[in-house]
Amino acid sequence: MNHGSIESDKKYHALFDAMNSGIAIYSSSDGQHFFFSGMNSAGEQMSDVTFRDIAGMEVREVFPGVVEMGLYDVFRRVWASGTAETLPAVFYSDQRISRYFENRVYKISDSEIAAVYSEITTQKKAEEELLRRKEQLRVIFEASQAGILMVEPSGAISLANKRMAEMFGYSMEELLKTGYPELVHPDQRNIGDDRMRKLITGEIDHVDTERHYIRADGSDFWGHLSGRRHEDAEGRLVSLIGHIIDITERKCADDENRKQAQLLDVAHDSIIVRTLDDRITYWNNGAVKQYGMSKEDAVGKVIHRLLQTRFPAPLDEIYAHLLSTDNWEGELVHTAADGSEMTVASRWVVQRDNEGTPIAILEINNDITEKKRAEEARLNMEQQLLHAQKLESLGVLAGGIAHDFNNILMSIIGNADLALMRVNRESPAVENLHRIEEAAAHAADLAKQMLAYSGKGKFVVDTIDLNILLEEMLHMLKVSISKKAVLRLNQYQPLPPVEADATQMRQIIMNLVINASEAIGDKSGVIAITTGCMDCDRSYLKNVWLDENLTDGLYVYLEIADSGCGMDSETLSKLFDPFFTTKFTGRGLGMAAVLGIVRGHKGAIKVYSEPGRGTTFKILLPVSGRPAETFNGTSDDNAWQGSGTVLLVDDEETIRGIGAEMLKELGFTVATAADGREAVEIFNSTPDISFVILDLTMPHMDGEQCFRELRQLKPDVKVIMSSGYNEQEVTQKFIGKGLAGFIQKPYRLSTLKEAIRGVV
Repeated sequence: MNHGSIESDKKYHALFDAMNSGIAIYSSSDGQHFFFSGMNSAGEQMSDVTFRDIAGMEVREVFPGVVEMGLYDVFRRVWASGTAETLPAVFYSDQRISRYFENRVYKISDSEIAAVYSEITTQKKAEEELLRRKEQLRVIFEASQAGILMVEPSGAISLANKRMAEMFGYSMEELLKTGYPELVHPDQRNIGDDRMRKLITGEIDHVDTERHYIRADGSDFWGHLSGRRHEDAEGRLVSLIGHIIDITERKCADDENRKQAQLLDVAHDSIIVRTLDDRITYWNNGAVKQYGMSKEDAVGKVIHRLLQTRFPAPLDEIYAHLLSTDNWEGELVHTAADGSEMTVASRWVVQRDNEGTPIAILEINNDITEKKRAEEARLNMEQQLLHAQKLESLGVLAGGIAHDFNNILMSIIGNADLALMRVNRESPAVENLHRIEEAAAHAADLAKQMLAYSGKGKFVVDTIDLNILLEEMLHMLKVSISKKAVLRLNQYQPLPPVEADATQMRQIIMNLVINASEAIGDKSGVIAITTGCMDCDRSYLKNVWLDENLTDGLYVYLEIADSGCGMDSETLSKLFDPFFTTKFTGRGLGMAAVLGIVRGHKGAIKVYSEPGRGTTFKILLPVSGRPAETFNGTSDDNAWQGSGTVLLVDDEETIRGIGAEMLKELGFTVATAADGREAVEIFNSTPDISFVILDLTMPHMDGEQCFRELRQLKPDVKVIMSSGYNEQEVTQKFIGKGLAGFIQKPYRLSTLKEAIRGVV
């Protein structure tokens, strides 16, 4: 080998090794088997082998996969024809594809071929990724529930998916022949054309709207259109791309919801929707009006904090019932924006999703505040009416008993009175007669108490000053109460007078003060007695015991308050029932008698009490129209004697007997009659009767009818009416009819004398 040849070989090898492409040279003697006879450095790197290790080895021994890849077939064709061929080749590494190569095979001599190969792994993977993405897009494109289409600037549809064709009822071929504007319903076509023009000109780059469309069969539907411009790299318009979703059901549902919302907003009741954690999501106009809170102020707030709700039961119990039954009804107390409280009839309904999971609570509230007040007023009125009926019934009974009782007492007192006049003052019987009188007087007081209970107890009416009455009683009150109770007197000066029976007023005061002392018990406490005057209107008088034809006007009040144990609502409701007591044993008519006395004075009682917070009784008495006077009475002229004939009329024989004796003692001649008819006959047949003492209650003809008959016989007849009932109760029946006087049974001789002296 000459020097030139050696230099040439060196250059060849240098160039061979410097090439970036991998080069492998294969030798063959038969064109069927190929052996490695050369490889450059790039080939070694790409093949991950060294030529020294594989020199002389057959290709398929080094790379078994080349047969399956068809590389041997290429080698044989190139050997036979001498024409170069290209073959993409894939090499395996650990049984997985690792690298991609592109091979160009040449025949370089009669015994050798060469393969020039370049690695195309990155390009190959990019192509595969592109194909994968194209397939993904194709699947998404065809599987999309939205109709997808591409529209040319001319309006022609150049591309669409199957959903688009199905939505409009066209085959794909028919759809691609239809222009997009033809799909828009005629009532919105002008709007659609304008939007499309703006997209084409670039005035807008996208649309997002609801559009009315028409199908191939002429039916219509609503779709949500989202469209935008598709531009090339230079920003030129290529086409318009749109997505259409059928929203007909949602549109109808929205319309229905709007209608329902309008109906809910015009509802009078408040309708509220809230989440399970009580946050308000809907607040209708009824709620706005009812609570005085706007929707903006309410939505998002926790309802029970916003309305300061008071519940009829623990909230966890209410929710347990609600979630188990999906319904709850009850009465709640809410607070409006102005701070006023209202009672509502509330109904809660659970709303659930398709899987049955609770998602919200619908609350409907009806303001029943006025209804509750009216109901309370009605119940109060019914209670008072029932009590009044009870009083009336027992009053009739008490009146009947008192009538008979007074007749008996009349005989006892009258006989004792006559006996005292006739017996020697030194006689031992005088003391016994005084005791009889004293016992009879106590019995008469009991009869008066029975009449007081019936509301007819205004026995001896004077114009009195309650302040003076209290001052006179102060010492007696102090010794009557517990030593641990402090008595305080708060008097309004000057106090208008009232027309009242002083004895009965003393009974009321004593009864209430002793009750107050017992309520305080063994603890220290205060009993305050307060007087005053106030102008009472109907609103103030509507919640009193008893509201019976009370008139607006000026009332004197007597208030007795204690710091004792107080009373609950149940005790208050029975307070004025006859013989009701919280003590171990009853003490008579008690508070019922107090109520009867006040009732007889045309007054009323207010009671304020709470357990543990004491009790206050407020007695209201109408102010008298006359000035207060001091009545010292008149001196008893024991020497006075009458004359003439008196007609004594009474159905009780004992009354006629003792009455006749009293009248005779006073100097009168007496004629008696057992009833009204007999009295009329005697009066008609007996001339010169000076006056008549007439019992009110008699059989056959009572005193009222007899009085009318006597007036017809003699218009100026003088009649003194006698009854166990009080003067006011009786004389009201004879106002303006000429009744000469009244005497209440049982009466003493001195009382009878005073009554007669006022007539003759």
